[in-house]
Amino acid sequence: MLVRNWVIGLAVMLGLMGGSAALADQPAELVVSVGAWETLRNNYRKSEVDIDYRSGLELWILRPHIGVLAAGDGDYYGFGGFVSDFKLTDRIILTLNTAIGGYGGHGYNLGSHFEFRNGAEISYRFYDDWRAGAGFYHISNAGLTRENGGSESALFVVTAPLPW
Repeated sequence: MLVRNWVIGLAVMLGLMGGSAALADQPAELVVSVGAWETLRNNYRKSEVDIDYRSGLELWILRPHIGVLAAGDGDYYGFGGFVSDFKLTDRIILTLNTAIGGYGGHGYNLGSHFEFRNGAEISYRFYDDWRAGAGFYHISNAGLTRENGGSESALFVVTAPLPW
């Protein structure tokens, strides 16, 4: 029960991969996202910036990633987990991600310093492998504590391939 959200996120990712082709031979990527923290709570909504490093190393169809987010209310979250990209067309890419991490700050109370993050992005891949798109994710402590507010974010996402 402790890792319920992370396991559910990974299971959904693996289940959706059955009929989809994952991108192969991807470079490492730097992802910068901007948007709204607490998207579904008007009275708590603040700006958010995320920075995410996605490894070029593939473990079957999963790639490790690490990142950090900072919200306008002082909240922050550092995370690590897995991402997987799926070609919907030659240019449209669906990215699923799941992670675990540490949360802090003095904004909206998520109830725990240990949180799970699951989300998806849809992006357009340009000819030089840069991407631009939209992402949505949910952070929750999966009921580890009595307080489990959860948070949703909607973001504009830019993905840049790294030369190394």
